Amino acid sequence: MKIVRLSAVALFLTVALNGSAALSKTYADWAKGPFQHLMTIDETKQWSSIKTDEQAKQFIDLFWARRDPSPGTAVNEYKNAMEERARVADTRFGTAKVKGSATDRGKVFIALGSPSKIRKTGSEPQNTIQTPGGTGGTSAPVDPMSGAAGDPPSGGLQSYSPKELWEYTAGEVKIDIGQPIAEVAFIDQYASNDFKMERVPRTDYRTLFDRVAKANITQPNLTEVPVYTAAETAAAAAPAATPASATVAATPTLTSEALVAAVTAARAAKAADTLYMTTGEFVTPEGKNFVPVQLWAPKTSGLAAGSDVTFFGAVENEDGTQRIVSYEEPVKLVASNDDVFYARSLELPPGSYRATFGLAKDGKPISVVSKPLVVKGLEAGQPGVSQLMLSSHIYPLTEAQLATDPYAFGGLKVVPRGNATFRPADELWYFMEMRNPGKDATGQPKVTMAVTIAGTKADGKKTKMIGPSSEVPAQELKGVPGHYGIGQAMPLATFKPGTYTMTVKLTDTVLGKTYELSEPFTIVE
Repeated sequence: MKIVRLSAVALFLTVALNGSAALSKTYADWAKGPFQHLMTIDETKQWSSIKTDEQAKQFIDLFWARRDPSPGTAVNEYKNAMEERARVADTRFGTAKVKGSATDRGKVFIALGSPSKIRKTGSEPQNTIQTPGGTGGTSAPVDPMSGAAGDPPSGGLQSYSPKELWEYTAGEVKIDIGQPIAEVAFIDQYASNDFKMERVPRTDYRTLFDRVAKANITQPNLTEVPVYTAAETAAAAAPAATPASATVAATPTLTSEALVAAVTAARAAKAADTLYMTTGEFVTPEGKNFVPVQLWAPKTSGLAAGSDVTFFGAVENEDGTQRIVSYEEPVKLVASNDDVFYARSLELPPGSYRATFGLAKDGKPISVVSKPLVVKGLEAGQPGVSQLMLSSHIYPLTEAQLATDPYAFGGLKVVPRGNATFRPADELWYFMEMRNPGKDATGQPKVTMAVTIAGTKADGKKTKMIGPSSEVPAQELKGVPGHYGIGQAMPLATFKPGTYTMTVKLTDTVLGKTYELSEPFTIVE
């Protein structure tokens, strides 16, 4: 399906990588790999003179060190962020033969991040959802949220081929693009999901990437890679706060009368709270069921990351006559962008419950939330899919997690957005865990996905966007055999304020099983 041809990105790399012939496979193609567009023009020239693995390693280590935003610590946040973008690119832009981070779209995503807007044209049906990346991308010649016609990419692109135009608008993106709008166009010439950068660009790509690469350098005069002690490295690797797992014992009773009264009031819906609770149900490959519970608070709550608070609450039967478990334990709040959260996992037998949890400071309740909780009980080894999780914060964990840690998937942390409220400048991630899908002759799952979004805009107008069903990559979760992650991101720049419902239809084409998942969300100015 994929026709191998010269990548358009080679057109604006004027320096041949002459030194790579003497390098091992580990280093030979580094400058042409996922981080290609993070290099300045001068660094590209420097790389061309490298002859040995030792020189290559020294160059790469210094490359990252010069971009470290927190010199003097053993953690390089920039390097971590770029490696996370590469991982995300692998899930969104991969083809049958090329990892997503090695594709043209993947490399641009790593260098520039998510665009302000994506316009899509081609032969697909109109009025479809603008969803970037992966084999789940769709064409959208009409802006589905505003109804305004999109401008198709020009500059010699074949009119019959699927195209994507990524727009980066100054002030809407966090990078210095040096112009009001920078545009990067891609064309899938043979409709094989092999998008290549436009050969005759409307934006000077070479200048754009060089400008952004230079802006990321925080220590331009650094000539040697800093060396940290073992103690400094270990301290830097330690997480600010580790979510509690189901192995932590629950307290048999709540000891504070104030906390008991807060739980009772919240259950009776008499408490005004600023917390949002997200729950789910999962099972480990070994058959251990667990229920993650996340308390999430927006920045308007006044709660700060790192704060020492008390997590407290109880799970009771539906009518409140029997308390199943109680919790009262000191914890630290964890940052999620500008918001905060705390999460832990519970062990509960199948049944219908009422979960009431809150946070307290110095023995006084801050906020409490209560909601129904239904546990069905899942069987290990059986096909299935988790609930649909909507998030604006997904990041790699710095240490190995337990199989029952809350919302942790093979080293990836997903923070469901508690109030499911987003702004047009946000990127909405939707994520699911698929268990034990069928596998084809190559030993890989084959999954298709169709996304529909229906809602009501703030002006009262109804809207509905239907995306075509297309194949999506299922990423096997590290350390969790038989479990796969499926996720994509959707820019919201074209969405108007209003209330919406996302419906995702996943089909395991090998087993012939279809799952339909829905979650509401809100867009505000």
